[in-house]
Amino acid sequence: MRIAFISANREKMPDAVIPIGVLQVMAAVPERHEKLFWDLCFEDDPLAAVARNLRDHAPDLVAIGLRNIQNMDYTNITVNLDYYRRLVDTVRTHTSAPIVLGGGGFSVIPRELMESLGADYGIAGEGERAFARLLDELERPTPSLDDIERLHYRVDGKLRSNGSAREPLDIDELPRAGRSVLPERYYTEYGIESLQTKRGCPLHCEYCTYPLIEGARSRMRDPARVAD
Repeated sequence: MRIAFISANREKMPDAVIPIGVLQVMAAVPERHEKLFWDLCFEDDPLAAVARNLRDHAPDLVAIGLRNIQNMDYTNITVNLDYYRRLVDTVRTHTSAPIVLGGGGFSVIPRELMESLGADYGIAGEGERAFARLLDELERPTPSLDDIERLHYRVDGKLRSNGSAREPLDIDELPRAGRSVLPERYYTEYGIESLQTKRGCPLHCEYCTYPLIEGARSRMRDPARVAD
């Protein structure tokens, strides 16, 4: 299967942030699949770039990472939903391939975004294991989606949402996210790397979305792996 991974984030305030979540999910996809990576952060016309890439590469599935619902400027708050809607519409116009949504922004309000954007599938929270399982099932003549954790999908036009996995992922066992596909501008203009030392938080702060995104159990990465 040829899979196009789209990092939809265009926020550069205070800095452009490497899309570590999309890269992690890509790394967890078995090598039998062909993986394409399209980063829209620095594109002058992101929708035209997506349309061109879809025509040139004809993917079998399009996975879109939604990092933020709002921008990061508290003096002039804007919402990204219109942009995401136009992005999904552009994909629909140029391919019949299924669309899968994920990412931190999606994980905060997954059902609402599934309804608003009209995607075929969505994975809330950690996506490495769930996305790989979804690919396995979509390759079967009759997919079975009931057991894929935090998957949102439609059956006869009605939205279904699966529950969480019993055990969160062991982040030390996940493949390392590759950086070779990234635009050099992340480093040459901003000079910032992204890595994770932990996932999850058991606290219940009213303002914080991390338990929704990463789960309520703290899991620390091995310090030697972080240093590597």
